[in-house]
Amino acid sequence: MLYSETRWLMRLRWAAGVVMCLLGAAHWAWLRVYAITYEPIALGLSILIVNALLLTVRKRNPRIAGSVQRLIAFGAVQIHFDLACLTLLAIWSGGVESPVLPAYFFHMIFASLLQPRVRAYVIAGTAVGGLALGLWLSHQWPSDRAEAVRASAWILTLIVTVYLTDRVARSLYLREKARTRQVDRIRQLTATLRAQQESLVQNEKMVATGQLAAGLAHEITNPLASMDSVLQLMERRPEAPRPDAIATLREQVQRILRIVRQLTSYAHPGRGRIDALPLNDVVRGSLDMLAFNRKMERITVRTELGEATGSALINPQALQQVIVNLLVNACDATADRPTPCVTVRTRREAHLCVVEVADNGTGIPPENLPRLFEPFFTTKPVGQGTGLGLSICARLIREQEGTIRVDSAPGEGAVFSITLPAAESGASRSRSGADAASISS
Repeated sequence: MLYSETRWLMRLRWAAGVVMCLLGAAHWAWLRVYAITYEPIALGLSILIVNALLLTVRKRNPRIAGSVQRLIAFGAVQIHFDLACLTLLAIWSGGVESPVLPAYFFHMIFASLLQPRVRAYVIAGTAVGGLALGLWLSHQWPSDRAEAVRASAWILTLIVTVYLTDRVARSLYLREKARTRQVDRIRQLTATLRAQQESLVQNEKMVATGQLAAGLAHEITNPLASMDSVLQLMERRPEAPRPDAIATLREQVQRILRIVRQLTSYAHPGRGRIDALPLNDVVRGSLDMLAFNRKMERITVRTELGEATGSALINPQALQQVIVNLLVNACDATADRPTPCVTVRTRREAHLCVVEVADNGTGIPPENLPRLFEPFFTTKPVGQGTGLGLSICARLIREQEGTIRVDSAPGEGAVFSITLPAAESGASRSRSGADAASISS
């Protein structure tokens, strides 16, 4: 605020210097009201020159803007210079009857805004003393009672102006300081809340990753057993290795790398970015992730991926987390069904892409539907759910400018529908500075 007000005072000085030059020229050429000629023009030019020097000092010393004390001293220099110019104008234009005396009040306001209280009163005293000295040296000291009363009223008004402006400025300053503290506090709370939300998202992701760990170990065991068999054959007959042994080993290594890369990409905490990507590829990647979940072995998973679905503007990593969470919930909802089934569909609707996850589970009671996406709301038994999964899914979809809703009835299963903005050819937009997360094959 102090720096802004100092700059504003300098901008006003440019206008004052130009106006002084113009009025001085007009007085010299036509008006001739006072016994002066070129003096106002010289004073106007002096104001412009000094203001240019002050501007140069401010630009070459950036430390002025970073220090309150330097700004106060810089403002004091400007105000004292302006008062000296006003004193000259007052002496040239009639002393205590000069029309420029009201301009002192504006500088008392500036003094109260730019200076501490004591210094503002000192500047007011300096203005009074400077004008009194000028009047005495120019033999314009008040000679009658009327002029003395006028001078006294001007001095009293000057002091009252400083007092009132200081009270108002101090009150505004305290309010602005309190508001700034509140804004800083809100920013800190927002940053903390955002970090906690990201932590919750990652925790939910790691819970799902832990559920996949057993299936992942089983999945990796198969290529390891195949590699061990090949190595045993090579060990028994090192003089005549099989031609395809190396190729088999490389194939199994690549299989293990693909599995591990797929899991680590899912568990990575990065937020990724919004890109135009084929929606069906992301859905297939999510289904591949659940190949590691042993619970899914008893469930029939049907896919109806529309060929015309096309690309959507999505964060693939976040969307995979949402789909995996919905599929895991569907797995739990169909646990008591004799023929559990989950259907994953995709389709295109005008400028939207739709993903549906439907199950033939127990369904959701109507009274629970409005609260389904609330944080910490869960219908699972204690210890089997945090109530954060669906609320996090809803937030991740909102961040991609999409929507998620559910249709369900008791005993008839549930259908979760996700709508996302469709992408034009080659369209993409960044949501954060991070690189795009790759879709694991």
